[in-house]
Amino acid sequence: MKEIIKKQTELIEKITSSFKSAQAALIKKEIQDLSKNIAMVEEYSLEFEKLEELLLKELNNLGYSSITNYINSTNDKEMSILLATFMEKLNELSIVMSNFKEMLDFENNYFDFVKSLFSNTSQTSTYSKTGYEKVNSSFFNKSY
Repeated sequence: MKEIIKKQTELIEKITSSFKSAQAALIKKEIQDLSKNIAMVEEYSLEFEKLEELLLKELNNLGYSSITNYINSTNDKEMSILLATFMEKLNELSIVMSNFKEMLDFENNYFDFVKSLFSNTSQTSTYSKTGYEKVNSSFFNKSY
């Protein structure tokens, strides 16, 4: 069971690393690297799910319904340390994922903003699409 937790922790580190590489690829506009890193995240996630199933089977074979029940009843210090490390890596991953999402949101919003500038469909435009009419004619075009 401890080996499974160690492998899961390693996978979380790999997922975090892949997300960081994806961030760098997004900044550099390297689409192939971005795609490769996102594919690696998916692959590692599938491996993680398989390990999770193995862990649950092992816990069920020992008569425990969850890892928490196992820790509480056995007072296994080594397992507690492994799980603390796992949680630390998981928290780091959540921060990296949040940063990546913010970067993607920025990219999408920036693209929409630039597109609206060129298509003149911005809702905050200060100029009318029809230009000046007789009522709004320029001071210089008036005849005296």
